[in-house]
Amino acid sequence: MKPVYSMSSVGECPRALGANRLGYESLPETGDSQILLTHASRCEALAAQQLMDEGYRIEPSSQCQLCLDRYSAERYGIHVEMDTPLLLLVGHLDRRLILDNNRKLPVEIKSLGRFTWEKFAKKGFEEFTSYIGQEACYLEAEKSPGIYWVMNRDNGKSLKYIVNDFDNSINLNGFQKITLPITYNTILDKLNQVEIAAQYGELLDGEESDNCRWCRFKYLCSRPEEKKLKVEDTAPLIEAARMYKEAHEMEKQAKEIKESAVFALLSHSKENKVDKYRVGSVSFTYHGQKVRESIDAKSLKLEMPEMYEKYKRESKPYDDYSIRLIGEK
Repeated sequence: MKPVYSMSSVGECPRALGANRLGYESLPETGDSQILLTHASRCEALAAQQLMDEGYRIEPSSQCQLCLDRYSAERYGIHVEMDTPLLLLVGHLDRRLILDNNRKLPVEIKSLGRFTWEKFAKKGFEEFTSYIGQEACYLEAEKSPGIYWVMNRDNGKSLKYIVNDFDNSINLNGFQKITLPITYNTILDKLNQVEIAAQYGELLDGEESDNCRWCRFKYLCSRPEEKKLKVEDTAPLIEAARMYKEAHEMEKQAKEIKESAVFALLSHSKENKVDKYRVGSVSFTYHGQKVRESIDAKSLKLEMPEMYEKYKRESKPYDDYSIRLIGEK
């Protein structure tokens, strides 16, 4: 019997895929991740209702009896699979959209938080590599373009895409057409390499990305010094670490949003030659172009040590520390 690879996980790095294939023990899911998974499932139903509210006919999904009978696995969605020479690919569509001519399009629904949703709106699949492989497999299994519906779970707004409509045969009101940045064949090549290595009991190298923080097998990529670190597991510290990771992600997203806003405000000022203006509660003033000056302290200390000591100023003592999220650069 051929090994089974889940279409929803093919976007993971080769090392994680191989570890799952060889039965390595994965990190346990946290209570928060279980709650988020349940919430995402409920949001999926809301998004499907949004499609129906816009007048589209939807083929519903339910518990997959085939997976229950064949693998004793509880899965939900519309079962699709592809038999390849080395492995079997199995996935579950969220829904199918039925056109007026009864043509069916696979529907993938994502429900994202505000900042992640805005990041997808700005950068699309390029910043969500784990989603690309899954969608590529679904479209190959269905031999069809697909519908990609990205709902903001904070306010209900949705991004609407038609994916890989190469012959321009699908035209739906309010939908943007996009193309996946990689192909199904690229994904299959990666999976074949993973499977060949697994048949020899070997793991391929990992690929560092933003997905590392969610990886179920990230302990396999720990740096030597990290393996020697004392592990603390008290509830207050676990909560503090969770809050730090969440704030770190929000900080990155906020920086991207702020940079985008500054670009728009600055562009308006320069293009329209308006040095000062107000919009809403924001006041913008353009001061022209400037340069920053700095002193090379190391060179000054080497070449003019007396001058350096004379003008050196020390701050009050402070706690020097470093925090790094394991799996991130």
